[in-house]
This record gives sequence, structure tokens and C-alpha cells, in this order.
Amino acid sequence: MLCRRVALVFFVFVLLQGQFLSTAVADTCKNFYEALVKLDTGTYPSEKVNNLGIYWDYKWDQKDKKKKIKRDKNNFPLIRLSLFHPNELATGTILKTINNKDLSNTNDDDLWDLVENSKSAKIEFFDENKINEITASSKEYKAVYFVLQNYLLNSINDIEAKEGFFSIDHTTRFEMERVDFKEEGKFLTSDDCPGDEEVYKKKFYEPLSQITLVQFSKDQDKITTRDGYSYDDGKTWQSYTIEGVAKIRSKFDFSKFPFDKQKLHIEYNNHDLVMQNFEEDTLFLINPNTKVFENLDYYKDSNYLQEWKVKNAHVFSEYEISPNNFFFDTLTLVLEVERNSNYYIYKIILPVLLILGVAWCVLWIPTDEIESRLTTSIVALLSLIAYNFVFQDAIPKLDILTSLDKFILLSYTFCTIPIFTTIFLSRFVERKRKLASIRNRRIRIFGGAIYVFVTITIFYPTL
Repeated sequence: MLCRRVALVFFVFVLLQGQFLSTAVADTCKNFYEALVKLDTGTYPSEKVNNLGIYWDYKWDQKDKKKKIKRDKNNFPLIRLSLFHPNELATGTILKTINNKDLSNTNDDDLWDLVENSKSAKIEFFDENKINEITASSKEYKAVYFVLQNYLLNSINDIEAKEGFFSIDHTTRFEMERVDFKEEGKFLTSDDCPGDEEVYKKKFYEPLSQITLVQFSKDQDKITTRDGYSYDDGKTWQSYTIEGVAKIRSKFDFSKFPFDKQKLHIEYNNHDLVMQNFEEDTLFLINPNTKVFENLDYYKDSNYLQEWKVKNAHVFSEYEISPNNFFFDTLTLVLEVERNSNYYIYKIILPVLLILGVAWCVLWIPTDEIESRLTTSIVALLSLIAYNFVFQDAIPKLDILTSLDKFILLSYTFCTIPIFTTIFLSRFVERKRKLASIRNRRIRIFGGAIYVFVTITIFYPTL
């Protein structure tokens, strides 16, 4: 009886506690929304930054599982962009020194410190085979930093190489600091709040919603979006999450089919901002978080593609300058996939080789048995033609010759050689039997060697 009472009291306590917490969260969000409604909507959520305007390029260190500054073979850092010297310090420029400090021996944290805290700097950089020098000064500018906080590639549903697109199921979460909501964010404490209808009516600037996934087809029934707000370490953050299926155009290179490798580009950009008016030198950057690289690595090793194998995944950024001289970014996630070619080896290439082998064996039949040689050769050629109709749907119909097309065309050619050889040698059989045998043997040896050599030439560069 005592145990039942204790259990009942505990259940009631938990129930009341849950109701109390949900009410507290609701009150927290309500207070935050009311504070936002009182705000002026004319401000844009950009922060003032004062530095050299240099941003380092980045890469994923597979060994340390860490995002690092990208460096060349001599450990000198590469530039992602230079806001004030875009011509001299273009993307990919390698810096040698800043204020005579050797950057190859400078760690990542100190490199960022040099850029952010130097009032002026003498910069040496590599320009082809020579070292150039410029002087840069820190300036104040406005910046909006979008963070790709998380990218979860649930699956690649289809890779329709013939039609030039692939389909993905993904969950993408962007975040940005709302510097215009700094004081109001204190109402959030540690709670997360979803978007609110009254706040939408205020028509605040929502730059996160202007980051778009480049795709050619949208099915709104398969896409959901949501936004939310949180407060952490004195900063108010807004999140924007996209879930669903997207179809993305891709240009495939079939020249090495069926041993081809393709690159699937998933692009996010903020080009919708181009038509708006911002101050000159305003900067919009999309920065990937560490979680993005980790999830891509996980997908690379744990996907369910049957026809393709994911070999590599990486992320890079490209920036552009708008007509109004502000900078905006494109973030690209690249999946390098390789076709599983066993189907084509066992069901197309090997059967074709067997049929051709039968046709080539005719050259071992005595030259005076013309009827047997012709019958066998023609049957092999017809078999090859018939088999071509069986697998033709598995081959993409293109206006270029793929490796498989070259192989099949070569096999057709060499399948007809025994026929022409038999017809050509028939004129010598009665008068010069020995000469016919010698020429037959030469065609058999040199022709076979040429076929093997050309076949290797076709496929070897693709393997």
C-alpha cells in the first residue's frame, strides 16, 4: 500500500512538473515575441567589423577530424577572399608573411588573430614565380555571417545520369546571429522558441530565408521549413531548417562509362540579396560548421546506393561581387561517386568477349574449310548483333562515344575480320594453300594482339 502511494505521489509530481515547465517555456517565448513586436523593423541584422578584410580558405582534416585553414605543400595559408584587395589577393592566393611573420610556422588561431587585430600590415604573397608585396589597413565594414550549422544527407534517392539530375533527401539547418535582437534575446534564457505569426507580420528582415538550394524542381508537398530563436552566451540566434526532397541538375561526363566517376554538386547561395540595396563592401558569408563535414563523412561510409559508391565528399566556397559592390557567397557540397561497374563487366563486356572469341576461333579452322569458317563467323556476328539489342537500354544514348561504345564498336569490327579473311584467302586455297595458311596465321596472331592492345587502351585510363 505504501509503495502505491509513493508511486502515485511521484506520478502527480512529474505531471505537474511537466505542465509547469511547458507553461514556463510558453511564457518565455511570449515575452520574447512581445519584445520583438515593439522593435523597429528597419534595421538589418549585420554586425560592424573592423579588420583587414582577409578571410582564410578552409579544408577538412580527415585525420584530426577538424576544420582547418587550407595550406599549400609548404604549409603557407591560402586566401578565401580579400574584401579590400580582391584583385591583388584573389581567391587561392598564397600568403608568405604578414608584418614579416612567417605564416608557414603560424598556427590557425594566430593567423586569425593577425587578420583581426592588425591595424595595418605589410603582406608578402606568391604571384606565380615571384613574391609581391602590398600594404593593407584595417577598415570598418558590415558583415552578415550565415552558419551552415548542420547538414544531414539522409539519402541520395536517384542518380538519373541519362536525364542529367539527381535527387536527395536532406535536412539542412542554417543559423545566424541576430545582432538586432541582442537585448530582446535575454527573454529566451536557455529556451528555444519557434517562429511566431505576430512577429512575421512585423516583416523583419529574414536573410536566412533568402539562402536557396539550387534545384530545378520543387515539390512543396515534400518540403517543410521552420525557423526558431535561441539565446546562448549573450547572443541571440535565429535558425532556419529545411527538410525534404530536392531534385538537382548535374552535368555528367560519360566518356569513361561504365567506369566513370561523377561529381554531384549541392549548392546553396544567397543570390536573392543581389537585387537589394546594401552599403558598399558589405559582406555576406556562408560558413560550414564542423558537424557538416562529420555528417558527410558518415554518409560516405554508410549509404545505401546500389549502382554507385561514394568515394569522397568535400565542401568549398566561392564568392562574387554584386553590381553594387558588396560580396556574397555560394557554398557547395560535393559528393564524388563512382559507378559500380560489375554489372557491365559480367553482363556486357564478358559475354561480348566470349562471342568474339568464338568468331576469332574460326582462324584456327583449316583454310580450305570455307563453308564451316563462314557459317561459324556469320553466326557469331549475328549473335553479337542480337545481344546488342538485349543490353542497349543499359547504355546511355549520347552523341559521344563512351569507353563501352568504343569497345563494342571495336568488337564488331574484329568480329567481321574472320569473315573477310575467309573470303580473301579462298582465292589462294586451291593454288597456294601454304601461302593461305601463313597469311591466316599472321592475321590470327597480329589481329588478336591488336585487339587486346586497343581494348586495354580504351579501358586502362578509366580504371
